[in-house]
Amino acid sequence: MDTDSTHSSTPHKVKELATSRPRVLGWLRSAAILDGDWGTSVAYVMGIGFALAGYASYWHLVAMMLLTTLIAFNYITICRLYPNGGGVYSSVYHRSHLLGVIGALLLSADYIVTMSLSVLDACHYLNVSNPPLAAALIIIGIGILNWYGPKHSGGLALVISFFTLLVLATIIGFSFHTGITQAHIERPTGGFFHNWSIFTGFVLSLSGVEAISNMTGLMRDPARDSRRTIFVVLTKVVIANLCLGLALLAIPGLHPGEHLEDMLRFLGEHYVGNWFGWVVALSLGVLLISAGNTALNGLISIQFLMALDRELPTSLRRLNRYGVPIIPLIIATLAPILVIMFIRDVETMSHLYAIGVVSAITINLGSTATDPDVSLKPSVKYFTTASAIIMFLIAISIAINKHEATIFVLIILAVGLTARYVAQRKIVAQPIPAEIQAAEPQPTKKRRRISIPSAKFLVAIKGMNERLLKFAIEEAKQRGALLFILHVKEIAVGTLPERLEIQTNGFEDKIEKACLDAGIDFQIISIPSYDVGYTIAEQAATFGVDRVILGATKRSVLENMLRGNVIRTLSALLPEDVQLIIFGG
Repeated sequence: MDTDSTHSSTPHKVKELATSRPRVLGWLRSAAILDGDWGTSVAYVMGIGFALAGYASYWHLVAMMLLTTLIAFNYITICRLYPNGGGVYSSVYHRSHLLGVIGALLLSADYIVTMSLSVLDACHYLNVSNPPLAAALIIIGIGILNWYGPKHSGGLALVISFFTLLVLATIIGFSFHTGITQAHIERPTGGFFHNWSIFTGFVLSLSGVEAISNMTGLMRDPARDSRRTIFVVLTKVVIANLCLGLALLAIPGLHPGEHLEDMLRFLGEHYVGNWFGWVVALSLGVLLISAGNTALNGLISIQFLMALDRELPTSLRRLNRYGVPIIPLIIATLAPILVIMFIRDVETMSHLYAIGVVSAITINLGSTATDPDVSLKPSVKYFTTASAIIMFLIAISIAINKHEATIFVLIILAVGLTARYVAQRKIVAQPIPAEIQAAEPQPTKKRRRISIPSAKFLVAIKGMNERLLKFAIEEAKQRGALLFILHVKEIAVGTLPERLEIQTNGFEDKIEKACLDAGIDFQIISIPSYDVGYTIAEQAATFGVDRVILGATKRSVLENMLRGNVIRTLSALLPEDVQLIIFGG
């Protein structure tokens, strides 16, 4: 999986290494990222609900908001219980590998449709001439951008979320009085099962809630930050849907199915003015495309994690030079395009949308409620169990009533479980080489010190940079310093497991020989990480170094724009008393 290694006659070996897992997200940036997934439901829920139930849809909308609130409170518990990641795969896998894989595949189905539906609806909001074609091209563009690493900046997400919030608040402000006083709400007709079918047909406001549990491994204080994040985004989703739902029903003569794909734009034009339609289109379009990007990153991450656990073929571990898993990125880009090729309208696509996430939530809640190793108060356990039962009934109803959704999720499960079978069979058929079987967490290589060092230097390297290493060794030798050689293996998939196996090509042996020949005190440290700048600063602080040495990288303006600048990040994080030396040789 190490694609940036240098050529060497030393045979490849496998080492198990502890990973760096920076906790860099506060609750505000977490809320902005979550809003880019969960909050996008406002863009299409009302339109689809109105298409299904007309002027009686408000009752179903209220029921959906109650269900959303119920599930949100359950995920506050899950985030507290699993501070290193409480997504369905992480929380279930320790109990049953198969059930964990099934949950991950169901969530993958949700990610695929999230990308398809979000980007397709964005194209409708932006009023492009051929929405399916434009959506496919945008998804390809998202995939190309993510070749350079995940694009989910909390700062950018915060700007997008705030802009969208202002747009929604403007529509609500202009329509509130009319909605409260003139909304025409009809009584539901057709009996319980008919209305239950309508309700389960557009349970779309739940999709993003699973995303918050996957972010706890990035949060500074998982229990507190996840609770605040959920409350903030839940409040926005509920208030926006309920207020704008009234505004929709206050418009007389509107036929069910009209403006299904761009209902918020229509409301903006109706209550604020035609000019405001483009403001809504821009804000919602960007937010929906951002949701597609978030789903793509989630789909890449879950494939890579399953490959690490040997639940999927190990070929899915292979990384490009930027630390991005190559095959998972290709799959995450092509799968939603295939969905758009076969299903070209938002309403039909919405039928596929809910079954994956509802089933994944059911498994997550059910496993948490019945796990004997999880400490829950009896009242919380009953609450979680009841929620799991409700979600199970919804999943069964969708599977029965929406045949296309059932077929879609069965295809995803069949493909995923077949890949798992191939991966498992390969492990049995081809015994793991001896050096991998015996792989243990290996101590970092170091020379026994013969004197107390006068200083501590740290040099960060990505591969075998002989000129950088020679410069660092000479600096350490001249000043009698202890030299830490930090090899950061970049893996751009978000939260990593505590330990993972990394294939090496023996370049650490070259480093050791160079240091021993120079007669310096040294220590070699290898760490997989998804945030190189943070990890270098973290290790510098851990060892209390006086100087950090980096090599100047020759990257294009495009790469710096897409990936950010490690030197800039490191400069912001290092204490003022630590020197940062950039070697440009």
